[in-house]
Formats: sequence, structure tokens, C-alpha cells
Amino acid sequence: MFCPACGTESNEQTKYCTKCGVNLRRVKGVLGKGGATRTDPVDWQRATAEDWLEERNHQRRKSPEEKRLNEIKAGVITTSVGLGMLIFLSLLFAAIAQTVEGPERQIMYAIPFAGLIPVLIGLGLIVNGVFVTKRLVKLKEDQQRDALPASLFSAPDTSPVQQLNAPAQPVANDFSVVEPTTTRLAERISAPSSRDTN
Repeated sequence: MFCPACGTESNEQTKYCTKCGVNLRRVKGVLGKGGATRTDPVDWQRATAEDWLEERNHQRRKSPEEKRLNEIKAGVITTSVGLGMLIFLSLLFAAIAQTVEGPERQIMYAIPFAGLIPVLIGLGLIVNGVFVTKRLVKLKEDQQRDALPASLFSAPDTSPVQQLNAPAQPVANDFSVVEPTTTRLAERISAPSSRDTN
């Protein structure tokens, strides 16, 4: 398959063009419906808005556990970036500080501590995901479990095979389908019979 925007060739499993980022799923959909003519313009703003809405709906469908794991993942990434920034800035400004004299040297040594900001944010996300959100997920699961009937979670006394082989017990019906409707009538109404009309 070739990208319609830049002409880059890609395999069938690729969702987006590796060169220009065009959504190739839409191209596959058009080709699957019989193709499109060259005169049909593609509304790229509408296409990107649909992609954004699709991604947003996908995010909403995620379970609380998936959201918690994504939060931990974001915390690990942010902490790693902060540590890398801290190390890089320390090395860079330590080398620059060697060439500077006076109070500027102290400032050069202090600038790398700006890398602590993303480290602390990342650690906060990790702690929140591991401890706080884990309790919230457990609480939400308990609420959902309490909302469902207890019979779904209780283990049967017999195995499924024994339940299938057991004789069916008749259901006792103590009521009639018409009973509730006829008891509400104030007085008895007689319906005309076919003999009365002749």
C-alpha cells in the first residue's frame, strides 16, 4: 500500500504513514469500498477530528486498572526524563562553571537542579498510581461487585455436569397472567358473545 499524501510504501498492518503521519486505516476503508476517484478531495481536518474522537472514546473505554497502569507508566517515563535532564545539565554546567569566575559559578552549579522538578512529578505519579489509585480501583471493583447479584459470585454446590444430569424440577405457578389485570376492574363487564349478535 502506498500513502496517498507522500507516496511512501508501507505494509498492511501499518496504521499511520511512517513519513507524513497520514491515517492509512481510512485509505484502506476507501479501497475496501471500491476505491475513490481522483476528484474526491479528502477533508483532512475532518479526518483528524474523527481520529481524535476515536482515540478519546478509546481512552474512556479503558478500565480503571488500565488507567492506573498508564499513570504508573507516565510516572516512570517522567522520572526517567527528569533524571536524564538532571545528569545532562549537571555535566554541561559543571563544564561551563570551570570557565567562569565569581558568583556566576555558583549559579552554574545550581541550574541543573531544575531537573528535580520532573523527577518529583514522576515520583508523585508513581506513588499515586501504586498506592492511591490502587485503592480507588479496588473500591470501584467492590462497588460493582456489590451491585451485581450474589448468585453470580457464589460457587454452585454441584458441578455443571451434575446440574445437567439432575432432573428438572417443575416451577410452581401460583398466579395467572390475567389475574392482576382482572382484579383491578371495579365491576364485572360481560363481553358480548357471538350468540347475542345473531
